[in-house]
Amino acid sequence: MTRQPHTSPLPGQPLEAAAGNTIHDAPGESPPPAARPGVVEKYAEDSGKRRLVGAWFFILRAVAMTMAIFHLYTALTGPLNTQNAVHLLFALPLIFLAYGARARDARRVPWYDLVPLVLSIWVNAHYILNFDRIIYDMGYLMPTTTDIVCGALAIVLLLEACRRAIGLAFPVLVLIALAYAAFGQHLPGVWGHGGFRWDDLVATFYMGPTGIFGSLMRTSSTVIVIFIMFGALLVTTGGGDTFMRLSNAVTGRMAGGPAKAATLCSALFGSISGSTAANVATTGIFTIPMMKRNGYSPRFAAATEASASTGGQILPPIMGAAAFVMADVISTSYLEIIGAALIPALLFYLAIWMSVHFEAKRLGLAPIPKAERPTLRQGLFNIETLVLPLIVLIGLLVMRYTPTTAAVAAYFTALLLYLVSPRSPGSFVNRLKSLPAALEAGAMTAAMIAVIVGSVAIIASVISLTGLGLKVSSVILLVGGGDVLITLLLAMVVAIILGMGLPTVAAYMLAASVVAAAFVEAGLPSLASHLFILYFAILSGVTPPVALAAYIGSAIAGAHWFRTALTATKISLGGFLIPFMFIYHPPLLGQGSALEVALAIGSGVLGIVALAASTIGYFLRPCRLLERGLLLGAALMLINGQALTDAFGIVLILGVLGWQYHRNKTRSDS
Repeated sequence: MTRQPHTSPLPGQPLEAAAGNTIHDAPGESPPPAARPGVVEKYAEDSGKRRLVGAWFFILRAVAMTMAIFHLYTALTGPLNTQNAVHLLFALPLIFLAYGARARDARRVPWYDLVPLVLSIWVNAHYILNFDRIIYDMGYLMPTTTDIVCGALAIVLLLEACRRAIGLAFPVLVLIALAYAAFGQHLPGVWGHGGFRWDDLVATFYMGPTGIFGSLMRTSSTVIVIFIMFGALLVTTGGGDTFMRLSNAVTGRMAGGPAKAATLCSALFGSISGSTAANVATTGIFTIPMMKRNGYSPRFAAATEASASTGGQILPPIMGAAAFVMADVISTSYLEIIGAALIPALLFYLAIWMSVHFEAKRLGLAPIPKAERPTLRQGLFNIETLVLPLIVLIGLLVMRYTPTTAAVAAYFTALLLYLVSPRSPGSFVNRLKSLPAALEAGAMTAAMIAVIVGSVAIIASVISLTGLGLKVSSVILLVGGGDVLITLLLAMVVAIILGMGLPTVAAYMLAASVVAAAFVEAGLPSLASHLFILYFAILSGVTPPVALAAYIGSAIAGAHWFRTALTATKISLGGFLIPFMFIYHPPLLGQGSALEVALAIGSGVLGIVALAASTIGYFLRPCRLLERGLLLGAALMLINGQALTDAFGIVLILGVLGWQYHRNKTRSDS
């Protein structure tokens, strides 16, 4: 019998309305926080964010808008020599204005928070005013006392800004790195180093070419910030509602339509956002209740949203801003990275899609009722304001323009379409009034990423100075004994552990700085290796024991967080398999002839479908234990793309398919 969904609002209604429904889906489960105001603020990474009023609100918005306009201006005219320091000059005060020292609501900035705000202006202004001496005269080799004081303050301010914006875990990692740099000479054996003077360390972190204001900050200040502002403009001006309406129109007629809509919407939204946790909190407040009304358990609904939001960070064209950092780290073009990442990302979403499809079939869930889903025409309403800017972005990238040029062109295309399109919501005056919020949202996200990048630069400097990355890589290679599979498995574990609880950029940069050398020593290609690292650093968001994305999703759904994390891991299992597939079979990254790529996609699709059927326990019908084992074996055989193993995998899939078809036919005949 087909399970009927509860009554739900029209999918095309505004997101705020969709988020305001209260439902109880299971005995003993609390009503979802999605039904309560403030859930995004409470469960997203910005849980300590103030709700400023009065003069403080206008000061915050003025600083944020000034930061946004400055970066748009320099994107058009070219960056300044001091761009990195100016970028952080805006970012640190914004964080101290917007985030309190304690995780509580506040409507004003207390006097004691003016101290770090003023100090953050001073340390950045000192660097800007002394830029020529520091860089051109190599002043970082001969620091003054004021340089050392400003450097020490810069480190403390970055750690405090990170603590306020993203929590305590990451600053603790930075402190551990600093302690290792300062006292690691006392450690025995391979883990010790030669030792450094404290003032030399501070000068390196503050003034050195690989320190806080180094190349990583350059990527943040010239590339990431523009893409973040582009994404904020799309979302703030109604893109989220358009994504959801289109997703429901496309998937509403299918079994498990709400979960498939959630998968599609979270993919679209997640690609232009730089935070998995923020993705879950933003889209989950309306997708999770919709899935629950359709008949999915709270746990499965939350896990689906967590998995889909996590995947957005590996989906081109923006990939949660990590692609830009990767391009800088491995000296590869951004276009090459997103081209290589496309097929694996689509396979990852196929894994989620098939998981929710098989779960819907297993439970007998109905599509969204016709009266409650938008038509395709309604779903495509005003879609040009989203599609045309993306076409401009991708077109300019293909034409070999820089990512900054492509992003700023896409930004102004989206802005113009939003303002002049007769189908944009509200009057022209109201649209103009919404722009400050879009500028503020983009600047705040860019400020958060800036302080993360500055802190990661400290860790990267420590790893470079002490040789820690080479030491960890040597241990991985030693334990692996030259076996590529064991080396990959060890690197996977390290990347997941290092990425736990961290935003996308920080998770990737930290994991890459520690384990990338092991891939180099193993002779693996650089691009494939770094994509492998990115996947597992990102998947830490759904992997226990931290599983931040799953935790936020479970809070919205009113489900147990650990069970949600386990279910999210099961749904995302394809993401754990795909990196091994493209390491062993490079055509999955688009490297090879058209035939090789097509065959790789075909075997990848079969393997992902078999894996989803095995984990959910449904194919054409509910699977017995032996059938699930055979499907899992088939998925594993399709990893390396070799003709013999692919043939065995396909035979196993066809065997299970034929057996289940026979059982279904026998049952219907009887």
